[in-house]
Amino acid sequence: MTKILIISFLILLTSCDKNEDSEGNFENLILNESIIVNGQQRDYHIYIPNATINKPLTILLHGNGGNFDDVIGQTNVKSPQKIWLDLAELHQFILVVPNGTLGSENKRGWNDCRSDAQGNPEINDVLFIEELLTKLKSEYNHNENRVYIAGVSNGGQMAIRLALEIPEKITAFASVIASMSDNSQCGESTIPVSALFMNGTEDPILPYNGGQMTGNRGLVKSTEETLQYWTNRNGIIDAPIEQNINDVNNSDNCNAVKYSYLNGNNNTAVMLYKINNGGHAEPSQTERYGNFFLSIVGNQNGDFEMANEIWEFFKEKSK
Repeated sequence: MTKILIISFLILLTSCDKNEDSEGNFENLILNESIIVNGQQRDYHIYIPNATINKPLTILLHGNGGNFDDVIGQTNVKSPQKIWLDLAELHQFILVVPNGTLGSENKRGWNDCRSDAQGNPEINDVLFIEELLTKLKSEYNHNENRVYIAGVSNGGQMAIRLALEIPEKITAFASVIASMSDNSQCGESTIPVSALFMNGTEDPILPYNGGQMTGNRGLVKSTEETLQYWTNRNGIIDAPIEQNINDVNNSDNCNAVKYSYLNGNNNTAVMLYKINNGGHAEPSQTERYGNFFLSIVGNQNGDFEMANEIWEFFKEKSK
């Protein structure tokens, strides 16, 4: 039954919940750019603001079984991540959406820190992001003190890996419905990096309290252990500021509490959005998943927009 659930989940990521209004009209969106890394072509989409010099840069990472077209609404898949395009246009920052590669189960994803995650690709994705950042710096001269990573599920795990292994290149990251690996193959650093987490307490795919992920996707640490790692690494000793998110959606069967851990080294912060009774679904007010999808992944919070909250966290962060 477990294996059936995860297979269904991955299929649903690429095939369900049609959205007839998903294709936006963004004149500065450039599709299907590429870079050669270790002899292999790696692809990405990019939104370029009207002026690029010294602008912030945000990288979005899709989940396992998804792809970069889904993220920005080029397909009819529901995608709370596509709200980032509106934010990039409104706030005029560079938005980069890389594409993962196929793993052994023929699902597109990322080689994150989970050494025991069945089906993850084995390619060097850290090198891909490093070389992509170098290329983008030469082309657009973005602000290297304001580089942000936001990932969902497997993409959230990959965001953690980047913060662990190349923190000197990252100002802040957001990891949604993801947590740190219990059997990590990644190196670590002591460099402070601001971190945001957004997890559901009743996630059937990634257990909030840690343990084995569905479908042999690896053992993960609990959300609280993950949070503790980043508050310790950032030297945060103050108690968190707790704030209840206004429960504006009375039909989503969940609510959210925000915990802000402030005054870290190098002006870093850590934030947790704890989605009480939430599942393996990104919070969104506008991109609402269908009932069949939610019967597999659990409740989707509808009290706030994931992308908006993450950008509010990112925009004040600078090295």
